[in-house]
Amino acid sequence: MSRGRILEGLRIVELGQLIAVPYATKLLADMGAEVIRIESANRPDIYRLSDYYDERIDGEYWNRAINFNEQNRNKRSFCVELDKNEGNDALLELISISDVFASNFTPRVMKKYGLEYQDLIKIKPDIIVVSSTGYGHSGPWSSFGAIGFGTEAASGLSSTTGYRGEGPSQPEIPYPDYTAAEHTVYGILSALLYRMETGKGQFLNVSQSECVTSTIPEAILDFTANEVVVERIGNDNAEIPLHGCFPCKGFDDWIAIVVDSNSEWEMLISVMFSEGHDPKFDKYDYRDLNREELHQLISSKTIEHDKIVLMKMLQERGIRAGAVLNGEELLFNEHLKHRQFFELLDHDTSTGIPELPYPSRPWKMDISMDLKNLPPPTLGHDNRFVSIDLLGHSDKHYNYLTNNQILARKLDIPSKKPDTNRAQRNQNQEIHKYDPDFKARIQKEFMVNE
Repeated sequence: MSRGRILEGLRIVELGQLIAVPYATKLLADMGAEVIRIESANRPDIYRLSDYYDERIDGEYWNRAINFNEQNRNKRSFCVELDKNEGNDALLELISISDVFASNFTPRVMKKYGLEYQDLIKIKPDIIVVSSTGYGHSGPWSSFGAIGFGTEAASGLSSTTGYRGEGPSQPEIPYPDYTAAEHTVYGILSALLYRMETGKGQFLNVSQSECVTSTIPEAILDFTANEVVVERIGNDNAEIPLHGCFPCKGFDDWIAIVVDSNSEWEMLISVMFSEGHDPKFDKYDYRDLNREELHQLISSKTIEHDKIVLMKMLQERGIRAGAVLNGEELLFNEHLKHRQFFELLDHDTSTGIPELPYPSRPWKMDISMDLKNLPPPTLGHDNRFVSIDLLGHSDKHYNYLTNNQILARKLDIPSKKPDTNRAQRNQNQEIHKYDPDFKARIQKEFMVNE
């Protein structure tokens, strides 16, 4: 069965930055929604100002920003200055003919521009308004600025994450942004179903920190029921004696292994200790009470193996094991290739970026949809379309907005040149790993042309 995109005909206006809202609307755009991204030349998204393809900083460098491109495929860009009355009026006009308005700016900013829910229902009574902020739209922290690391700390997750006897740890990625984005997708789809049934819109108030708090109920309930504050125990598990990450052969290569029952232990022994082992570890209680000694024993064996080979050997015996994969390994992973997780995405010809593989949606559907992805938009790419085709402005008014820099397509912000090139930074050990042949490998693996 083949059909068009599920959300075709839905229009979303996005006043977003970085990840929390842009990632949510990207997933909705993938399903067919028309997403119009509101941008500013005076205060551009931070992702437009860093990490450029091939580190090129010449010309319109902001259109080669790889993090921005990752979050904004299948979208339109309407670059309009809200500090000017005509720009704010244009945004309100656009919202009045749209279904959803989503932002991740604080309530203070929304109030300043007259973009709060009570303002927007006057021009579009059934509008669905999404506010995704660090701490929610109400409460004493509602006006606090936020970034992923800060909201993760406030969520409680950081207090449970880290090695035994050490301070809290956090992942390199802004975990709360992605968690909140996925909750936001669910919330928007729920609000759309409600509107279909009742004809009424909704105000969706998303707290990014609370989205993460909802993922650690064990830590909260342990104190609620037992007055116990969860201890940080690294990769260990209080209920499972052998539960951790162990070093493998190679540079910074690791494998995660979980062995609970005696039968699983026997299977592990048959794979890793064919020459024999100390039988004292065959007793579950001994393994449980002597975890540090046990982990040292396992590490002495895993270090002899390639992580992928060992993972497959253990999995064949029913042992739960997973190689720790980095970004390069994920891109060329055989399993993800089979599932077609990465999809080729073209770019505007003006950027000079070739077709590249990008992560797709984290789900698969039986229904076949038309999923031809559109390139990430260059800044202000759709100014004329929005102004004239959607809002009905005359050519004269469009030219007025453009000539008075209310609509823009360029930045007047110098690019930041890297202190040294990648090869030099690699030599200085400032880069974890650098492959000078990465372009050739991508071209070969994904059959793309430079």
